[in-house]
Amino acid sequence: MNEYLVTFCFTVEAQAAADNVHEFTIPRQMTIVGISLCAEAFTGSPTGFSIDVVDDGSHVISAVAANTAGTPGTWLSKHYGGSNDPVAIAASSVVGVDVNFTGGTSPTADYTLIIWALMGE
Repeated sequence: MNEYLVTFCFTVEAQAAADNVHEFTIPRQMTIVGISLCAEAFTGSPTGFSIDVVDDGSHVISAVAANTAGTPGTWLSKHYGGSNDPVAIAASSVVGVDVNFTGGTSPTADYTLIIWALMGE
C-alpha cells in the first residue's frame, strides 16, 4: 500500500477554550506525523495556549503549546526530526481538537493549526 502525506489546516479567529473545536471523521487509517500551531493574536492575556488531539474521546497528543503570538509551537514525530512516536488513528475514528488556555481573563486566540498525516490509498 502506498502512503501519501495530507495536511489538515484550520484557521480560527477569537476562539475561546473548548473541547472538540475542530471535529471530523476520517475515512481510512491515518498516522499523525506532525503538528504546527501558531497564534496570531490573543485577547484576555493568557499565560498559556495549547491544543490536544483527541481520537474517539481519548487524548492521543496533548499540550502542543504556542504561548507567544507569532511563534509556532510544534509536535513532530521522529520521522520528521522530532522526538515523538507517530500516532496511528483507525479508519472511521472521530478526531477532535481541544483548545486550552492557562490564566487570563476570558482569553481567546486567533490561530492557525496544521496537522500532517500519512494516509494510505
